[in-house]
Amino acid sequence: MMDGFDWAVSYGDTLEEAKRDFENFPKEYIEVSKEAGKKVPPELNNGELEFEYVYDLSGFFAYYDFISPTRLARRIGENPSLVRQYASGCTYVGADKKRKIETVIHEIGQELLAISF
Repeated sequence: MMDGFDWAVSYGDTLEEAKRDFENFPKEYIEVSKEAGKKVPPELNNGELEFEYVYDLSGFFAYYDFISPTRLARRIGENPSLVRQYASGCTYVGADKKRKIETVIHEIGQELLAISF
C-alpha cells in the first residue's frame, strides 16, 4: 500500500469479507475526500495501490485453527499458556515475539513444501 495509508484497516466475519472491505477503501476514501474538498492522491485515481494483508495473532490462529498454539509454543520454546493467550487475543504480543512466531511458521511452511507422498 502507498505510504501514508498504513493505518487503513478492515473487518469482516470471514477473511474474504475483510479483504473485500479493505479493497473498497480507495473508492470510499475518494468519496470522502471529494466531499471534504480534499485533494485525492493520484495513486488512488490510477489504481496503483498494492495491498498487504497482515494478520494479528488471534486472527491467524482463528483462521488457521488446525495449528495448535500449544504445540507451536513448544516448537519455539515459549510457555504454552502464554502462546494460547496470544492466540485468544488476551495478552499483548511484543514485536520480538511476533517475529519469533512468524519465523517458526515460515520454517514450518518450508518443511511442508518439501514433503512428497
